[in-house]
Amino acid sequence: MTLAVALIMFVVGAVFGSFACCQAWRLHLKDTGKGKMAKSKWSVCMDCKYRLKWYDNIPVISWVVLRGKCRKCGKKIGGWEILSEVGLGVVFAVFGVWFYGNFASLIIGNDMTWQLWVLAGLVMAMLVGFAILFIADARWGRLPVGVLTFCIICAILFATTREWGVFAVAQIWDYLGALLVLPVLYYLLYKISGEKWVGSGDWLLALPIALVLGNFWLAFFCVFAANLMGCFVMIPVMMRKKKNMNMRVAFGPFLIVAFMIVFLAQEWVLGLMG
Repeated sequence: MTLAVALIMFVVGAVFGSFACCQAWRLHLKDTGKGKMAKSKWSVCMDCKYRLKWYDNIPVISWVVLRGKCRKCGKKIGGWEILSEVGLGVVFAVFGVWFYGNFASLIIGNDMTWQLWVLAGLVMAMLVGFAILFIADARWGRLPVGVLTFCIICAILFATTREWGVFAVAQIWDYLGALLVLPVLYYLLYKISGEKWVGSGDWLLALPIALVLGNFWLAFFCVFAANLMGCFVMIPVMMRKKKNMNMRVAFGPFLIVAFMIVFLAQEWVLGLMG
């Protein structure tokens, strides 16, 4: 059953991965003044403007069959498309198995079944939003406000649903701690550095992450993991390309990956902290 859940969620994730990459490109084209192309209802080749058929848009399969090239002009489609499809497919499969393993014993005969489904649905919706943000920030160094707003709304609904009927005053401190470690910290870094250390969108991205994690230690580990990954990835790049230490780093992708790791390992992290 677990394998079936993983396969189904991989297919669903690959479909949404294709959607996420498409939306990231549409938002980029809109920002660069190519609004007419961005508003097109159909997916087209960026070089010859060939309108892709339905069989050219099958996630993963079409890219492999066409060898990453346009059917008409033969120009390379690019790697972000296949990476987004496979990447979000794997993420959906892992999160689907996680939810299935954690919720399966609670679904049958539980009065809060609706709550579990809503929580899972909101996290999956956020992951799609995060995929768009990941691509946009890594590719063009931008975090679209509209997508950030969508993720924040999902996070608020997630926190509200999770605490429905079980909220205690003590939990306020958990949320305040998470908010202090993530969005407040990054907002201060953004203001103090004048956007040299982190961008204006990073603290907004940290806001939904803090609301979903809802715990000081989980937020702390998320910050630690994001910065650790950033160091491992960016320092060799900076040394190889001889960039200066003031270069702008797209930090959003590191925050997103760190969030996924900490969310999946939250029981271990909380157990570690006692």
